[in-house]
Amino acid sequence: MQSSQNPLSEGWADRVKGVLRALRTRYSSRYLVRRIGSMIIVFIFVLILNFVLPHLMPGNFVLIYIEQLKRTHPGIPGNKLAGRIEAVYGLNIPIWDQFMLYLKNIFSLNPNFGPSFEYYPLSAWYVVLYALPWTLLLLGVSQAISWVAGIFLGIWLSFRKGKPVDKAIQPGFYFLNSTPGFWIGLVFIFLFAVEFHLFPPAGAYGLHETVTSILYHMVLPLTVIVLISLPSHTLVIRSVALEVLGSDYIQAMKAQGLSRRVITSRVMRNSFLPSLTNLALSIGYLIGGIFTIEYTFSYPGMGTIIANAILNDDYPVIEAALYLTTLVVLLANLAADLLYPIVDPRVSYAD
Repeated sequence: MQSSQNPLSEGWADRVKGVLRALRTRYSSRYLVRRIGSMIIVFIFVLILNFVLPHLMPGNFVLIYIEQLKRTHPGIPGNKLAGRIEAVYGLNIPIWDQFMLYLKNIFSLNPNFGPSFEYYPLSAWYVVLYALPWTLLLLGVSQAISWVAGIFLGIWLSFRKGKPVDKAIQPGFYFLNSTPGFWIGLVFIFLFAVEFHLFPPAGAYGLHETVTSILYHMVLPLTVIVLISLPSHTLVIRSVALEVLGSDYIQAMKAQGLSRRVITSRVMRNSFLPSLTNLALSIGYLIGGIFTIEYTFSYPGMGTIIANAILNDDYPVIEAALYLTTLVVLLANLAADLLYPIVDPRVSYAD
């Protein structure tokens, strides 16, 4: 009796097994436990701070919330509302019980931080989940552009060390690297939106949420993010590429008369891992910069949500946003660490 298994599926299964066997030679269980354990410790520490800081802020957010409701709905009985709000947010129980309830709610399949003050009755978790894709869109597209451009530009500058173009670009990049992104954003809004009317000054789309409208509204904030992140990628690659160009094996390749294309390819390959490291380490900084730029352009991402939550004392949204931001940063750094041995065969985390 002939086997009914598909040879094609068997081939894919063998390939997957081969990849898994190769990965086991790159990672040790001890390293994975230590790396994931350290990430969990940092995550728990941030969760504790996320719970403690709103409780340490001056004022009583229940009274602040009631005052907001009274301004929008005059005649509301404040005393009765205070008891109900305290019950909804678990403020009528001891602080330790509040913390345990907080942990129980956020570690559920659908984390619960309570309803948002500003967007009531929407939950705070729903509010930040709506904003997250917009931030990830800006982060992903901008870093794809600036990282790839930074690699090629850094390699190009390394071959022109000391030449006029290198001397001109480096100070400009240092200036961009030290300039606040929101200031560049304000300049762009004044020039390209107010003066020349080329692009919209705010928002993520027009009347309709179409692809064309989203891309059109994304031009200005995306350009600003690329401008503030490109110098870092370029300067790192240039520095690493100069070290590679001065190595013995590159000098040997030049002595053998190999073409400029072959040498450039080898330099780029050996400069790739440091650029990946720089990208991973800059994720947290980039997210902070993107948040300020989103607020500058009134882009409906995490930055605008957090800024509005702070201005309106919307503590549930602040907690949910910080929780989600921490999770994204930690997972991005973990993914980058685990990618190193795959990108560079010389790196191994095995015992």
